[in-house]
Amino acid sequence: MKTQNAWIGIAIATLLIVAIFGYQYLDLGTQSSTLNTDGTSELIFKPDQAKVWVGISILKPNAEDAQAEANKAIKNIIDGLRSKGIKEEDIQTESLNLYEEKDWTQTGSKSKGWRAAQTLKIKTTDFSKVGQIVDIAVKNGANEINNIEFSLSPEKEKEYKNQAIAEATAKAKAKAETMAKGLEAKLGKVISVSESNFNYYPYTYDMVNKAAGTMAIKESATVLPKDVTVTANVNVVYELR
Repeated sequence: MKTQNAWIGIAIATLLIVAIFGYQYLDLGTQSSTLNTDGTSELIFKPDQAKVWVGISILKPNAEDAQAEANKAIKNIIDGLRSKGIKEEDIQTESLNLYEEKDWTQTGSKSKGWRAAQTLKIKTTDFSKVGQIVDIAVKNGANEINNIEFSLSPEKEKEYKNQAIAEATAKAKAKAETMAKGLEAKLGKVISVSESNFNYYPYTYDMVNKAAGTMAIKESATVLPKDVTVTANVNVVYELR
């Protein structure tokens, strides 16, 4: 009886061993190799919109006078822009500040007055109006011209992003095919795909003559748009057969 039980135990153990090794064999047999690759694109496009930053900075003995004069100048600038066809929705307040300025010495501080400052961002799709925007702003009280930017509208940015991603994906596939050929294998189905990076670089012209005046007007009239760069990077994992 003991001998029979022993043989039964050996048989069960054998079956377990066969089952375990058989499972591992099947598992290894069903695992597939993968190939991980990426593709990068860099495309150049013409900008379709411009942004101009203009501002007002007023120092007065008290806060009320400083704010009142700044508000008046900003209203005049906006009215002047609207009279030349700049839409109100294309004029935005970028920053607004009111604070006391002080001179600091070893013995303490002395108030210089109150500073009211406001910056407007003006957008236009007509590049011929860039110099005109600066001209109108200066003549209506702006005393700060920060910079001019040539960029893409949201619609164009989306369109060009899709193009950049499509080209990056095509490059990733071409690279994968070359790698697979070198390995004497073939590409199978796509396991995963992801966009690992997308960048868009507008062209910004930093005004030399930031203090608004005749020089700023002349400088802005000579600023020309430059191309913008759109880049994308895509990572793709393929099954390898």
